[in-house]
Amino acid sequence: MAILILATAFSGAILVIFGGQSLIQDAGESSRALRLARENLEETAVLAKTGFAAIASASSTRDGFVLETLVEDIAERTKRITSRVSWDASPLRVRSEELVTLVTDWYAVVQSGGDTGGGSVSGDWQNPRTLGSVDLGPGVSATDLDVMDKIVYLSADASDPKKHDFFIVDATNGLAPAIIGSFSTGPGLNAVDAIQDYAFAAGQETNNELVVIDVRNRNAPALLTSFALPGISGNSEGRTVFYLGGKIFIGTNKATGPEFHAVDVSDPANPSALGAYEVNENVNDIHVDGNLAYLATDKEGAGLLILDVSDPSNITLAGQSYLDDANAVWNAVPGLTLLGPDYSFALASTTDPGAIVPLGSIAAGGTVNDIVSRDYLAFIGTSDSNREFQVVNISSSTSPVLHSSFNFPQVATGVDYEDNLVYVSVRSNDALRIITSSP
Repeated sequence: MAILILATAFSGAILVIFGGQSLIQDAGESSRALRLARENLEETAVLAKTGFAAIASASSTRDGFVLETLVEDIAERTKRITSRVSWDASPLRVRSEELVTLVTDWYAVVQSGGDTGGGSVSGDWQNPRTLGSVDLGPGVSATDLDVMDKIVYLSADASDPKKHDFFIVDATNGLAPAIIGSFSTGPGLNAVDAIQDYAFAAGQETNNELVVIDVRNRNAPALLTSFALPGISGNSEGRTVFYLGGKIFIGTNKATGPEFHAVDVSDPANPSALGAYEVNENVNDIHVDGNLAYLATDKEGAGLLILDVSDPSNITLAGQSYLDDANAVWNAVPGLTLLGPDYSFALASTTDPGAIVPLGSIAAGGTVNDIVSRDYLAFIGTSDSNREFQVVNISSSTSPVLHSSFNFPQVATGVDYEDNLVYVSVRSNDALRIITSSP
């Protein structure tokens, strides 16, 4: 009996030792497989920059590992790349590791939605520089901006209703931008989106959430009309506004009634309600692309909310994701959405709005208040006290990298892009900054 017990114990010891060796071997092989998968993914992403149409699925072997590159078209000018490495861990067990990213043909793609100006990025954006700035005067801080043909439209919040809260800046000479027109709407403005002859602003006054401004004479902008969003009771104010195809999409703070509204402004002097959707939380930002509206909200479990607005009289939910609140949203290309949830900058695949897939993210150090992208770079305005303006390289959607940053005296509230120039509104007197790359 003693011999049997000893033999059993000894056998068990051998199994434990062998099992430990197997675990160590598995860990080593897994680590090497991940390294190979990462190298393969990076090589394919580099190839995509110079030969996007030519990248294709492939397989090879290396030192007992099988390397597979799977390339799938998921949207126009966007591909999903899966780098998979597999190996025989034992005669009866195959293991694998894989990494996934999205790549986009940034230089051929047409940016979606909005009126962000053309022109690819150029120069050294790892070393940005300030061209010029504009001071709005004491007690006035900028809340947002929109740029068209080097003319900047700024919304602002003033300490006194008599102070001006809407400004037009001629930035034709980026080294010496100058205010050419301004006026006071009274209560203050939170956001602005402009077209050729009119600017549409999100107003801070209940029953005047949408403010329409006549800018045909840029030296003398004037209030055209204000519009009370229907179906709301209690205190409400416009928080964000987006113009597309004769319609304004406007979001409000949480109110009794709907917080997202579609308004017909084909006749800017006579806005008319088309439809609305009750989010039951603050709507902080809106980006409309085709028939879908992307909302950054404070709604629990729906920091990103996607609505089908193909029929504005019957707006429906298309999808939602992200547990954390989001303050900014931007569609870089169809199917790739950028947003700012909970002090971070994130990318998500929204090819199927009903099945949103979070991709990569990086810490932003503060609230992300606005986002705009061009080519492989995203420009973000934040509340980070040391990096209010940040440039993020998004050439890999699963591994975004901070490219560069700027320290401003106050929070960056809005960002727009035009012809390798980035325009940033800042919550301070020195409220407009114009930034470009180094040569």
